[in-house]
Amino acid sequence: MVKVRAYEKRDFVDYVTVLEKTTRWKKNAASMLTSRLEKIKKGEQVWVAEVDTRGVGFMILAPNNDDSLEVDWLDVHPDFQRLGIGTLLLKKAISVAKAKKKQALSIHTWESNKKMLGFAYKNGFEKYERIKNFYGKRKDAIRLK
Repeated sequence: MVKVRAYEKRDFVDYVTVLEKTTRWKKNAASMLTSRLEKIKKGEQVWVAEVDTRGVGFMILAPNNDDSLEVDWLDVHPDFQRLGIGTLLLKKAISVAKAKKKQALSIHTWESNKKMLGFAYKNGFEKYERIKNFYGKRKDAIRLK
């Protein structure tokens, strides 16, 4: 049974493990996560998908200036991918956006992140913007709504 709940400090180790397995950060995952969590702003939320008390999926939601809510980070442990956990987190994001009366929900990802783009398209999102050099030189981001 998967439970989606708010992030707690005890989830840090599980979150780092997921990031080590799903990002290029590997050994830098703990410092990258620490840095991101230290920058959590008013209105941002961190959610956890939990299986048997283990955090296996994580999502950061951030409000945008255009009255939309953005899925900033969405990561699911590889052993738990394609089991509906990402979709559960996305449904949570939609629920939060509706509750906060946001005009839209958006996702941004690296343009070469085929898994995330496929997931977004499968869940009804459409590409609406390319952000040049968002992730560094010649590394554009794609925004989807």
